[in-house]
Amino acid sequence: MDKAKIHNDSLINNYLPADYLDSFSKEVVVKENITPDAFFDMTFNQFPCWINGLLKLRNALVKPLGLDTKSRFSDSVCEKNANEIIWGMPDKHLNFHVSMWCGEFHDNKQELCITTVVKFNNTLGKLYFFVIQFFHGIIIRSLLNNIQKKLYDK
Repeated sequence: MDKAKIHNDSLINNYLPADYLDSFSKEVVVKENITPDAFFDMTFNQFPCWINGLLKLRNALVKPLGLDTKSRFSDSVCEKNANEIIWGMPDKHLNFHVSMWCGEFHDNKQELCITTVVKFNNTLGKLYFFVIQFFHGIIIRSLLNNIQKKLYDK
């Protein structure tokens, strides 16, 4: 897994500058082109149990603070094109957007990239993301690694 740079043609550039930015990519072996919709589905609609557990814990902890615990990732798509989906969730503490970018399919390989940008709206946003940031990187890397496993299971 590579720490990636943002591609010049990426829609996520429309959401910069940001207070936080990371981007991770993985080249996967595939039988056919993975579309942004398929990438999104494999990544965010089929979480491993341990990630679902972390999300339930997060929701239980932040609900008393008035933060959004009901929105679904699939309900928050902002933009898309042939190579990418951008989704995000603005909230009172911070706004974040995620790019799911699919590279060109060639020689049964394709680069998949997840880029996250975060803008803090207040001190609570900074504090919240300070705690979440550690888990964020682990989760994104795990999601990208799980995609290759899902493709082999087909």
